[in-house]
Amino acid sequence: MLRSLPNSAVGMDSSSIVCMADESITRSNEDLCRLDTISYFDDAEPNWDERPYFSAVEKSRGRAGCHLAMEEPAPSVVPAHRAEFRAMPASGVSSSPVGSRFANYFIQRNSRVLLSGIGGDEVLGGVPTPIPELADLLVSRMVKPFLRRTIEWALAVRKPCIHLLRETAQSFLSPAVRKLPLTQTPPAWLTKNFVERHPDALQGYERRLAFDGVRPSFQVNMFILEALRRQLACRPISSEPPLETRYPYLDRELLQFLYAVPREQLVRPNERRSLMRRALAGTVPAVVLNRRRKAYASRNPLARIGSQFESLISANADWAARAFGNH
Repeated sequence: MLRSLPNSAVGMDSSSIVCMADESITRSNEDLCRLDTISYFDDAEPNWDERPYFSAVEKSRGRAGCHLAMEEPAPSVVPAHRAEFRAMPASGVSSSPVGSRFANYFIQRNSRVLLSGIGGDEVLGGVPTPIPELADLLVSRMVKPFLRRTIEWALAVRKPCIHLLRETAQSFLSPAVRKLPLTQTPPAWLTKNFVERHPDALQGYERRLAFDGVRPSFQVNMFILEALRRQLACRPISSEPPLETRYPYLDRELLQFLYAVPREQLVRPNERRSLMRRALAGTVPAVVLNRRRKAYASRNPLARIGSQFESLISANADWAARAFGNH
């Protein structure tokens, strides 16, 4: 039996996992494990005021969790070699004070499983794009609903209708013939031969939608699921402390349900995560459920790089990028 399942209760996804797990534990007659929470905050980051949200979750469940402040600067030099066992390269927690407190929290509670909210944004409509829904209507030849939803989405995202029509049509074209966004364009310093050998990876494994077969929104779901698979395949196994990470939003039965419901149930104009908000009303605190967007950290990482730039360069003179540049 697992003694506790710490969860990073910050965003809507993690908070929903906590609240639903509490309900399951309460309804069950079995001797289940205890669920603890780990919440991150940074008072110096203007876009990361997480206290109101994780405080609301803790008040709802009647138990405080572990709060990890992110103000401490990360070490400027990361040791290249360690004596400890590593299940995979780069596995284990960070050598920063935050990483150490995270590890100690697990060890003190004899915890072995971490519940992760990865996948919630991707499968529950966290990205408010109208393209999958409009593509479904287009291939179904539902002209009037297609035009009506295009207008509704254009007003919501503040784009001309012609732009949404063009984006929907371009999604059926090969990436080789359509203009890709700047984020998917290979950087100029890569050699032409390298770009030609790795076009898929450099363009984000972009795929076109097919008119025939399954509906376009389902095709998009398969593309996203493959991207998540690649992302998780690159995550190292933790050795310090040894823990198992589980992903409730990637549960097979949940994915089968979400991929079967119409796209407009998941995300609507001016209403991202529509189905999730309706289903969890009364279970997840309203302040978390109605949050407009998740926090992001932008100032502190840039400030730390700037303040430690000289030490980073002097201590890591033989960087891989620099070595490649000399050939």
